[in-house]
Amino acid sequence: MRFRKVTAAMAVASVFVAGLVEWQPPAVAKSACPPTAKRCDGQLMVPTNWADPRSPRIPVAYTLVPRTDQSRPALTTVVADGGGPGPLDPSYAELTGALLGPLADRVDVLMVEPRGFGKSSPLTCRGLDVTKPATITSCARQLGNQAGFYSTDQHVADIEAVRQVVGAGNVTFVGNSYGTLFAQAYASRYPDATRAMLLNSVVATGTDGYQPSGFRNPYRMGLSALTQACARSSACRTTFRNPTALWAALVQRLRTIRDPRLSVSSTAALASAVSVPDASEKLAAVSAYLHGDRAPLYRLATRVKAAPTLGNSLSPALFTYNCGDPRFPYDRNATADQRIRQLDAFTAKNRIFWPYARAESTDPTLLWTRLCAYWPTQRQSPPVSAGRPDVPVLAMSGQFDTVTAPADAATVASRFPRGRAVTTPFGGHGLLLSMTPAGACPQSVLRGFLAEPDAGIEVPCTAENYRLLGGFPRAASTIVAAYQTALDAIGPLNPNASLPVTAREPGLRGGHRDHDEKTGQLTLTGFGYLPGTTVDGTVRIDPSTGMAIADLTLRSQHVSLSWKAFQAEDLTTVTGTVDGRPFTTRIPGH
Repeated sequence: MRFRKVTAAMAVASVFVAGLVEWQPPAVAKSACPPTAKRCDGQLMVPTNWADPRSPRIPVAYTLVPRTDQSRPALTTVVADGGGPGPLDPSYAELTGALLGPLADRVDVLMVEPRGFGKSSPLTCRGLDVTKPATITSCARQLGNQAGFYSTDQHVADIEAVRQVVGAGNVTFVGNSYGTLFAQAYASRYPDATRAMLLNSVVATGTDGYQPSGFRNPYRMGLSALTQACARSSACRTTFRNPTALWAALVQRLRTIRDPRLSVSSTAALASAVSVPDASEKLAAVSAYLHGDRAPLYRLATRVKAAPTLGNSLSPALFTYNCGDPRFPYDRNATADQRIRQLDAFTAKNRIFWPYARAESTDPTLLWTRLCAYWPTQRQSPPVSAGRPDVPVLAMSGQFDTVTAPADAATVASRFPRGRAVTTPFGGHGLLLSMTPAGACPQSVLRGFLAEPDAGIEVPCTAENYRLLGGFPRAASTIVAAYQTALDAIGPLNPNASLPVTAREPGLRGGHRDHDEKTGQLTLTGFGYLPGTTVDGTVRIDPSTGMAIADLTLRSQHVSLSWKAFQAEDLTTVTGTVDGRPFTTRIPGH
């Protein structure tokens, strides 16, 4: 089928299923977007089941952000999806505009809300409580067979209908996380409308078109990433020959000797959070804990918050997508009891939770795998069909993404004739959307790809700006003690950090530091990093040079320091004075 522009009055959506084209009645615009340069929020009435012309119509919401230059035709229409799945996020339109930069003049942005969420025929159930499996099954029964049509294959048909109604031309799908599944599903069914795809933090599917879920151990992935990061640091790799064994020893210690301040489950979130600067302390903190110094791990567990629980107020639409789109380690057509037995047998054989037990795990994917065992399969609906359009595809991943692995990006890219995969060292999940220096480089790649999808990628991106510690020092000379304390104080200011900087934070071993949000200056008061050494004074980062500048007092001496902050190096050149006497030295970053 040749691609052709269709007006709202002529809009007819088509669904490609197993190579067949089924023509449906026109989708009806409940509120349409006029051709202006202003953002518009619209609604479209679409069939519940695109293969059944008699199925009830439901509303689907969308947002269109037109290009700012209406004097020229659009270069492309970006269909943007930030992942989830979930309701439309109003701020995502603004974020997408910021990512486009100067291309906002030439590029329209279209976002379509997945059915079941927000204003798009939201699903509701009485009594849904994820802690009570019976209520999950009851919810599915309340919704009936219609729940099976709140799925990716139907959602991308909605996208195509909206595209035609708003008069959009070719589509460049920019998907993040779950949005990459929507992108692949759309392109496989509507190849003639697809110009290109940029996939960030890629969700891969198997040959059956389903997303494999629950088949791999996220904690092994996290510990493998931690081992890779450790190998980049001379201090870390010479101190910790087997990071995985060290972590397993921590888990076993916490099981045998209960710590009221640190549970086994609280360390599970730490095991998979590698792509943040706090990870630089992780192995050193674990080792210190096992040797009797508990303060570093206590602090780290507080900084890296435990993974959020799923809660009891989940939208039933999360079940229709998260349980309908994947393939799990159990039979889709089995009963709930049979599925649970199959799942338990698989996880036990493959040690999916190691070094944790199932009850200790906090990983959302593994939690969903078990919850979905109680959700009946209403219909078979592979998200991605067999079609693979010959269009440029760029699959981007972060080296330390333990939600969607870099291998998934490579797998998906290899399935397209013009597919390429790139990995950002030390990058995490969703790096493209990060408003940090680490996210700026992938965003420049995005703009280049949108302008010329077939052009080469000349910008090597990296998020590596720290080295892992080999240990927490117990004693040091005055200069080294001052530097290491100042280095610890500015840690939360790392530009690639994902956590907000708090106004006041206690020192590792006493005292505190205050952060002035306006000036960016840190004030240390009795701040303790090394045992028995307290430090007073100020530390700041010069935004124009990136230099850290410290003016400190410790051991009755005045020490000034200056060094280039946040560099991935084993030795840092530090200059300054001690009681007015100048020095220049190189100090290990641990």
